[in-house]
Amino acid sequence: MQKEVSRAIKGTWILTIASLFSELLSAIYRIPLQNIVGDRGYFIYQQVYPLYGIFSVLALSGLPVVISKTFAQQDTIIAKHNLLKKTFNLLLVSCVVITGLLWFYAKYLAFLMGDPNLYPEVRAVSLAFLLVPFEASLRGYFQSNLIMEPSAISQVSEQLVRIVIIIGSALLFGRGVFDVYKMGTWANSGAFIGGIFAVFILVIWFLKDKSKLDKAKLHQDKKSHHPIKLEHGLVLEVVLIVVFTGITIFYQFIDLFSMLRLLMHAGINLNQAEIQKGIFDRGQPLLQLGIVLSLSFVSTIMPQLKETNRLKQNKSTIQKMVRVCLWLSVAETAGLIALMPQINTMLFTDASGSKSLAIYMLSIMIVSFINLLIAVTSGDDEKNVHKLILFGMSLLAKIALNIILIPKFGIAGGAMATVLSECVILFGILIIYNFNREFLSLDKKFILSLIKVGLIMAIVVKIIVKLLSMAVIVNRPSSVLINIIAIPIGALIYLSLTKHWQMLTKEEWEILPMGKYITKFMKIRE
Repeated sequence: MQKEVSRAIKGTWILTIASLFSELLSAIYRIPLQNIVGDRGYFIYQQVYPLYGIFSVLALSGLPVVISKTFAQQDTIIAKHNLLKKTFNLLLVSCVVITGLLWFYAKYLAFLMGDPNLYPEVRAVSLAFLLVPFEASLRGYFQSNLIMEPSAISQVSEQLVRIVIIIGSALLFGRGVFDVYKMGTWANSGAFIGGIFAVFILVIWFLKDKSKLDKAKLHQDKKSHHPIKLEHGLVLEVVLIVVFTGITIFYQFIDLFSMLRLLMHAGINLNQAEIQKGIFDRGQPLLQLGIVLSLSFVSTIMPQLKETNRLKQNKSTIQKMVRVCLWLSVAETAGLIALMPQINTMLFTDASGSKSLAIYMLSIMIVSFINLLIAVTSGDDEKNVHKLILFGMSLLAKIALNIILIPKFGIAGGAMATVLSECVILFGILIIYNFNREFLSLDKKFILSLIKVGLIMAIVVKIIVKLLSMAVIVNRPSSVLINIIAIPIGALIYLSLTKHWQMLTKEEWEILPMGKYITKFMKIRE
C-alpha cells in the first residue's frame, strides 16, 4: 500500500511539473506573439482559442482522467487491452464527426464570432480533433497504471512544437509574408502538428509496454473469458469529468460570442473592443497555469477510486492530496492577485486591465475546489445529474451576468460574471452534500486558517510591491525585479504561517515537490 501511495505522489508531481512547464511555455510565448503581431493580431489568434481549449480538455485532461479510472477497474491485462481498442474506436468515430462538423460549419461559426474571415482558423483547429482518440486513450491507459511519464513527455513535446509554429507564423507576419488572418491560421495549425508529435511519442511508448501484454497472453488462456468491467452510469461520469475539467473553456466560449458585442453596445468602437477583449484574454494562460495543479491531482486521484472495497485504503491518501492541492491553489490565487500589476507588466509590457485580471484570478481557487469535489464524488451516480444541472445553471448565469455587468463595468464585468458563475457550481455541490467535509477532511479550522494565511500573505506582498514601486519607474525590467524580490518573501510568509498554525501534517508537507527538504528547512516535526 505504501508503495502505491509513493507511486501516486510521484506520478502527481511528474504530471504537475510537465503541465506547469507546458503552461509556463504557453504564457511565455504570448509575450513575443503580442509584441510582434500587436493587440489586434493577438485578438485574431485568441478568438478561436476556446476551440483549442476543448481539444486540450479532451486530449490532455478530461478524457484521460475518466479513461484511466475505467482501465484501472479491469481485472486482467487482456481485458484492459480490449477496452483500449473499444475506447479508441468509439473516440475515432466521434472525433471524425466533430472534425467534419467544424470544417463544414466553419464559416457560420466565424460569423457568430464577429469576423467571417476567421473561418480558416476554425478549420485549422478542427484537424486537431482527429488526434484525440490516440492521445486520450493512450494517456488514460498509462495513467491507470500510475505511469505518468508518457503523458508528461508527450504533453511538453506537443507544446514545444506548437509554440515554434506560433512564433514562426508571427515572425512571417512581422516580415510581411503573412497577413493577420494567414498568421492566425498557421499559428492555430500548431495544435494539429504538435499533436502529431505527441501521438508518435505515446505510440512508441505503448509498443514498448505491449511486450507486457504479450507475456500476459502466454500465461492467460486466450480462450478464457476476460470481461470488460464498466461501472453503472459510466457515460454520465465521462460527460461530468470532461465538462468540469474544461469548465473555464465553456465560459470563454460565452465571452467569445458575447463580449465584443456587449462592449460595442456600451459605446466602444470595434477596434477598441477588440483591444479590450485581447487584454481580457491575457488572463487565460495565468488561469490555466494555476488550474494545472488541481487537474494533475485529479489525474492521480481518479485511478485510486477504482474499487469500492479499496476506497477506505485510498481515502487517507486522497484526503492528503485534496488538502495540499487546496493549500497550493490558495497560495497561487493570493499571490497572483497581490502581484497582478507587476505580473501583467512583466508578461505583456503594460498594466492594462490589471484589476480585471486580479478578479479573474479568483477562478483558480474556485475551479480547483470544483475539480476536486467532482473527482472524489464522480462515482455518486444519483447526484451526478444534479451536478450537470448545476453546470447548465452556471452557464445561464454567465450569459445573464455578462449582459448585466459588461456594459456597466467593461472587461471587469466579464471577470466578475465568470467568478460568480463558478460560485453557482461550487456552492451548489456543497449544498447537495450538505456541506459534509468529512470525506475531504476539510475541517473548519483548516478552512479558516487557509483564508487567513492567504489574506495575510497577499496583504504583506502588496505592501512590499507598493514600497518597491515607489522607488523605481514601473516598466517591464522593474516589474521583473519586483517579482523576483516579492515572490520568495510571499512564499516564506505562507510557509511560516502554515507551520505556525499547524495546517498540514508532516506527511502532507512531504507531498509537496522537494517536500523532504522543505520539512527539514522549516523544521517540521510529527
